[in-house]
Amino acid sequence: MEAVELTSIRNQLNVRKERLNEAIANLPDKSNLVGLLKQVDKALEKLNHGTYGICEVCHDPVEEDRLLVDPLISVCLGCLNEVQKRALESDLEFAAKIQRNLLPKKDFAINGWDFDYHYNPAGPVSGDFTDIIPVDNNSFFFVLGDVSGKGIGASLMMSQLHSLIRTLLSFDLSVCEIVEKANRLFCESTLYSNYATMVVGKANSDGSIEICVAGHNPPLLVRNSKVQSIHATGVPVGLFCDAEYSVNKFVLDKGDTLLLYSDGLTESVNGSEGGEYGEHRVIEQLANSNGSTPKVFVDQLISDHKTWVNNSKQSDDVTVLFIKRV
Repeated sequence: MEAVELTSIRNQLNVRKERLNEAIANLPDKSNLVGLLKQVDKALEKLNHGTYGICEVCHDPVEEDRLLVDPLISVCLGCLNEVQKRALESDLEFAAKIQRNLLPKKDFAINGWDFDYHYNPAGPVSGDFTDIIPVDNNSFFFVLGDVSGKGIGASLMMSQLHSLIRTLLSFDLSVCEIVEKANRLFCESTLYSNYATMVVGKANSDGSIEICVAGHNPPLLVRNSKVQSIHATGVPVGLFCDAEYSVNKFVLDKGDTLLLYSDGLTESVNGSEGGEYGEHRVIEQLANSNGSTPKVFVDQLISDHKTWVNNSKQSDDVTVLFIKRV
């Protein structure tokens, strides 16, 4: 693990130790607390001796994302006993259900707009997220993001960022203000190595759109049958607390569309032929959409993607959001 992450873990363990000592001094039943304190002391001792993060059974490194979530973990996934495996599987299933409950509803439209999405985690939990949040009958916010890393750690960061955006929407802020405040809060509450790319936008019933692209894959806009990329107007959130962002503004006419996607779509690799699926294949699908409904287009895009990867193992989360002016 990197030095900054180890320092953060050490600080977290010291805080736990301090709070446990306070609780032991004030609570009548100390048995469970003493056991926890011994685990904290043991982890701190390993940090002092340079053996932290090494599995106590096989002596291979413990998964970093698990350590960042729970710094007291001392056994890698491969060495878990059956009881521990069942507990982990239960936790992952629960986390996956929570993530899916955060997704927008399917098969609903908002005045002047129609949309559909595809969400496919590479594992039990995902670092991707997407949402459609109605403001009133005349406008809605849309968001798609991708948190760095994989596994449990990335899924927790995803949930945190998603909740931040949802909370900020209640303060009647502009798109730019939402991204700037989400960036600052996310930056101040996570490790330096945690960041996320995302797209946040607002669409109105008159067809006007404001969109901020924070270091994410360029959304693809289809207007007058021409496909154009909307490039980033700021860096990924979580890298610099004082980062500034700007928005792109445009108007969609009836039939115009906007496609947002995570890099798990374009960076998927065909195991037999090599190379990535690429943005050019996505653009080809858009150019040939011929007025398709969002659901039909998303189904066609994902079908083409699955055919191209040809049963290669999925290595990253794939999320797509397609919005159409109707």
